This record gives sequence, C-alpha cells and structure tokens, in this order.
Amino acid sequence: MYGKVVNTPTGSYVRCAPDDGLVSREADVLDLMGACYEIDGNRLLLEEKYLHPDFFDLKTGLAGAIFLKLTNYREKIAVLANLNNIQSERFQELIYETNKGKLINFFDDFTKAEQWLTEC
Repeated sequence: MYGKVVNTPTGSYVRCAPDDGLVSREADVLDLMGACYEIDGNRLLLEEKYLHPDFFDLKTGLAGAIFLKLTNYREKIAVLANLNNIQSERFQELIYETNKGKLINFFDDFTKAEQWLTEC
C-alpha cells in the first residue's frame, strides 16, 4: 500500500491513494510512513473509506496499534470520516480525546482536515 503525495501552498502530506487497499494492519501504515519520509514529511491523511471496519471497533485493537505506531514516529494524522455514523460511545470518547492533541485529529470535512494537517 502506498500513498499519494499532495502538495498545497502551506505544505505537503501523504493521502491514501484511491487504488490502495484497506489499511488493515500495522504493515500498511509502515508503507504510508515510507511515503511520508520520501517527501521529508510527517503528515498523513487517512480516509474512512480506506480504513478496515475493524479500525472503528476498539475491541480489535487495530486503531490503537496504528495510532501507537504513527505517534511513536511523531506522524501528524488527520482521519477523515463521517463522525455522525460512528455509533460506538467509546470511539466517540477516543475522537474527543485525540482532538485535544496535536498529533491525531478526526474530521468530517476534507478542507478542515487538510488545513489542520498542513498548518505549522
């Protein structure tokens, strides 16, 4: 799995490309991180449609494993998802807590996600 480099006037980031498979394990994230390092960046946009459904089920541990890997390497991650469709109260708590920080934020608006991701 590889990402697509997106260049904006305020910075570059890696976005899961449409022909990528689902992010379903830590190894997929390592491939995306490799794409980030190719542009000397540390910014990644993960879109709901490219995340395995297990990502949104905290019992599977997938979201935790992915976030741990990315934060260990100080990656800045924007997760673009339809937040109103997420029924899990625990996952809503995760969104609330991560959005307080500077490394992982959830968005339901692409423009806001990209803006946050590329700000200094």
